[in-house]
Formats: sequence, structure tokens, C-alpha cells
Amino acid sequence: MKPQVQRKPVTDQLHKQRVQNVAGTMAIEGLTLSAESRRNLDRYASGQANYQQIMAELKAKYQRAE
Repeated sequence: MKPQVQRKPVTDQLHKQRVQNVAGTMAIEGLTLSAESRRNLDRYASGQANYQQIMAELKAKYQRAE
């Protein structure tokens, strides 16, 4: 059994800075974040949604009707 890792609470300022850093790094590579992508990143970074939830939403949105 893995020991639980204690995480420090993230301040709003630190959270915004981290999201901005990711957006900046992507911009350096020539990739821009859409408003929706930035919201998803924000939701993930703040703990409002996990990776699986966001992926399920994206798959449902872009899944072709067969």
C-alpha cells in the first residue's frame, strides 16, 4: 500500500501562474490554447476535474455518430 502524500494547498496566485506558464511554454512551441482548452487546463490544475473526466468529455464531444 502506497503512503498518502500530503499536498500543500495551492494559492490562487500560484495556480494562475502555473496555468500561464503552461500556456507560455506552448506558445513558444507555436501552439496556442483555445479558451476551452485553457478552461480544461484550469479545471484540471485546480482539482475540479481529473484527467479521465476531461478525456471523457472530449471524446463525447468529438465522437462521430455512426
